[in-house]
Amino acid sequence: MDQRDWDKALKLFEQAIDTRMVPGVAAACGVRERVLWKTVQGWAQIEGGRRALQEDTRFDLASLTKVMSTLPSILVLASQGQISLEDPVSRYLSAFQDSRWDQVTLRHLLTHSGGLVSHRNYYETRQGLDAYLAAIASEPWDAEPGTQVSYSDLGFITLGAVVEAVSGTTLDRFAQDMVFGPMGMEAGFRPEESIRPTCAATEMVEGTVLCGLVHDENARAIGGVAGHAGLFGTLDAVSRYAMAWTGVHSPLSPAARRVALRQYTTGLNGRRGLGWVLPGDSYDVGGDLWPDTGAGHTGFTGTSLQFDPVSGIWAVLLTNRVHFGRGTNINPLRRRFHNIVMAILG
Repeated sequence: MDQRDWDKALKLFEQAIDTRMVPGVAAACGVRERVLWKTVQGWAQIEGGRRALQEDTRFDLASLTKVMSTLPSILVLASQGQISLEDPVSRYLSAFQDSRWDQVTLRHLLTHSGGLVSHRNYYETRQGLDAYLAAIASEPWDAEPGTQVSYSDLGFITLGAVVEAVSGTTLDRFAQDMVFGPMGMEAGFRPEESIRPTCAATEMVEGTVLCGLVHDENARAIGGVAGHAGLFGTLDAVSRYAMAWTGVHSPLSPAARRVALRQYTTGLNGRRGLGWVLPGDSYDVGGDLWPDTGAGHTGFTGTSLQFDPVSGIWAVLLTNRVHFGRGTNINPLRRRFHNIVMAILG
């Protein structure tokens, strides 16, 4: 493999930056525990003052929080025998004591088939996790549990609360102790004030650009630590996490990883593992060449992670596309990058 093989990816990203699709790009790919290529180019911030993107810039990972923090935390608890994925959510959270919640299992929530709607603007009227759980518990079902895939932030907010209820500590602390720390990941919630100015800037809000403060309004209203969003991390951190799903060095057992990548929504309107988006799902951005054995996830701010446990190939693409507003669709960019990766490494 020659470095010149990656010129197409470099040109792809240069064009995306030049046309203001994204301010900057940090990307990497490899096989199992090897990083075979990476690039960092463009800007961490443009509006309100230009800052060049650096290799150690922390990105707001948005919904990668679901699969990098909440999912592994749930899998760790299951591996410790503290929970079963077939347990109803009502077993762990006092807000969910209405008998209808006895029908909704942790597996339902992990596969986005728990009957909850995708999103609510609770931040307009509520603050704090307890207020959010009370609101979620009172939501009417969008569909009977187990009958429809509806990608739901509300379900993962609930799962984050389950982690806290069972572990007896906060989600950020549990994830740090059981996932990020053991893997040497520069990742975490609520970046310290000293490093916030160095984070990749997201959206301009009321004349002030968000740097180091979570972009998702509901996560901000909860306090910055939530099961669906709030995690910040570097290119190296997300790459290490991808390696943990393709290699042998992982805080998660092979059995836990294997069960997470099963297809649980056969016959429904989506293809979902535990947390992970599987090929053929409407949220899949793996591209045309990614194997059917692969999985991935995206984040609203412009982040994504894709991997295949069989070949060991993985790819990470981090951008701060919402810096220019929320209207730009970068899924074609993601798919084209993944095509290049698989054409070279596959």
